[in-house]
Amino acid sequence: MSNVQAKYPFRFFVKLSLPQLTGLFALNLNDFLKGIRMSDDAILYYHTHHFLLQFHNTAPAAPNDFAYWVTNVLGENLLGEQLAGIDMFSFNSMEEFKQKLIEIIENFITKNKKTRQVEMSSRFNFIKSVTYVMDTKKYAYSLNDFVNILQSLSIYCLYYHFFESSFRLKERKNDFSMWIASEFKLTELADKINNLDPYTHTMNELKNAIIKLVKQYQ
Repeated sequence: MSNVQAKYPFRFFVKLSLPQLTGLFALNLNDFLKGIRMSDDAILYYHTHHFLLQFHNTAPAAPNDFAYWVTNVLGENLLGEQLAGIDMFSFNSMEEFKQKLIEIIENFITKNKKTRQVEMSSRFNFIKSVTYVMDTKKYAYSLNDFVNILQSLSIYCLYYHFFESSFRLKERKNDFSMWIASEFKLTELADKINNLDPYTHTMNELKNAIIKLVKQYQ
């Protein structure tokens, strides 16, 4: 397959994000639930994904900011475990994830009437992600091109094409798999890449796993 040329090249993009305070904050679980209800995709996405770029070499202690604050600041370990256990890979939209968050927190509040309140200095600030997508001007016409370019590009490129794509496309697919299946008819390889769980790998591990899989079909 190394010499086979794609009719349409893969265009590599990168995504950069700028965090922005929304003015929403929480001092207790009721505030927290209210804030989540008011959160849009940009807020939810920031609090569930920014850590992936911060901890691209090692796995973070908690998989999202919601679980971290509830566990380490509010001290509600049981609820924190429940929030940490939500499988992001099972959702096709942030709205689905949001409804799951609300359901878990509502159930906890119903069963636990007395919960802690923290000082302003320990509040949960709801932050939204303002994103910018840029063309790298790198195009892959073959699997060899694809591997060589992906190896040289930053994790911000991987982030855009693997994480962003599932929510942009509204289905559990990534840009790499769609291109490989469409241009080379390698549905087996496309499925293997698509089945990689991005939330159980560091960014560098995920990048290396994709490259390793593609090299098997060169």
